[in-house]
Amino acid sequence: MSEEPRKKQKEISPRFRVLMFSMYFPPQYSGAAKQAMSLAKHLQKRGHYVEFVTICWPGLLEDEVIDGFRVHRVSEGRGSKHKELRLWWGLLLYGWSRRNDFDIFHSHGAYYVNSIVGPIAKLLGWKSLVKASLEQNDLHGLGVSLAGRIHMAFLDLVDAYIAISKNLQREFIAAGVAADRINLLPNGVDTIRFQPSTMEEKQALRKELHLPESQLIVLTVGVFDRRKNIHWLVDQWIQNRAFSTDGLLLAIGPQSRDDPAGKFIGALKQIASRNSSMVRILEEVKDIERYYRAADIFILPSNGEGMPNVLLEAMACGLPVIATQVSGVLDLVTDGENGYTYIPNDGVGLHKALQAILDDRGGGLGRHGQKFVESSFGLSRLAESYEALYHNLTCATKNG
Repeated sequence: MSEEPRKKQKEISPRFRVLMFSMYFPPQYSGAAKQAMSLAKHLQKRGHYVEFVTICWPGLLEDEVIDGFRVHRVSEGRGSKHKELRLWWGLLLYGWSRRNDFDIFHSHGAYYVNSIVGPIAKLLGWKSLVKASLEQNDLHGLGVSLAGRIHMAFLDLVDAYIAISKNLQREFIAAGVAADRINLLPNGVDTIRFQPSTMEEKQALRKELHLPESQLIVLTVGVFDRRKNIHWLVDQWIQNRAFSTDGLLLAIGPQSRDDPAGKFIGALKQIASRNSSMVRILEEVKDIERYYRAADIFILPSNGEGMPNVLLEAMACGLPVIATQVSGVLDLVTDGENGYTYIPNDGVGLHKALQAILDDRGGGLGRHGQKFVESSFGLSRLAESYEALYHNLTCATKNG
């Protein structure tokens, strides 16, 4: 091989080789996996190599390529108890077979099942990190019961922890996790894909999407399940006659995997069909950014979050936002500056927030939110932060 090809090969060789683990992965819907894929794409652009390993749920292939990334699926055990043991063994065997191919084992989730990345990485000579994605969920029961003690012991072997909100950072500390290993790294958003529309673009989008051209459109996006609380929002919208706004509530999201028969979303669709001038339900769409850009206001009614992707996306599109006071929201929304917040399931609080949004005639709330998200939560910035963390972890090994 000539000197020039050797030089070129060296220049494009990846600096970090990362194996990412997510319990759920496309084609299944998962906010954590969505963030994982977005981060992987930006890391790839920066010259790093990323693969994914996940659980082999029924009907999915063991190996495939998704959006250009190699994905390997590992089976978990059968039955209702200790299914994680077969999964952990499968992850170890796969890791061992690829032990010379990676430097970092990066888990998108800090659950009991995910915590195995700590001991596996130690055995294989890799560095590990886990990202907690959901408030009062990932770390629930940590140190309590046998499973909780195993969870804590495995997490002790992890090299770095990621908290995507200040609430989750406090949860890690309260659980006894070493504070110097906790990194506050929020979720990120693609500010190229998600950006504000002009009035002309909004009108054109509404025509294309068969949405009313002159009616106020209030958008909510999320999985149709109880945690996302969209059913409550729909009920409130109808009971209060759209809070006297004459607006259309547009709810978009996938059917929950906890609702395989579709009863939850089916009931919502029936309610919407009886109140079609006030509510419309759409299942998951690929071009969700077009709906953000066609809307006027965004509402997040969720009962629990980590740092909601949909709120970042809405703010990046310049929408004034209303969101419940749950994890991650207060990291993003400052009342009266870039949106408003309310206590979950507080219809009066929601009404007041909506009225305050409507009184913002100049549109300053949306503009301030868009600038804030663009400056602090862009995926490029997030990829740089992870790159620095990977560097610190691997350099600590080399220096040691």
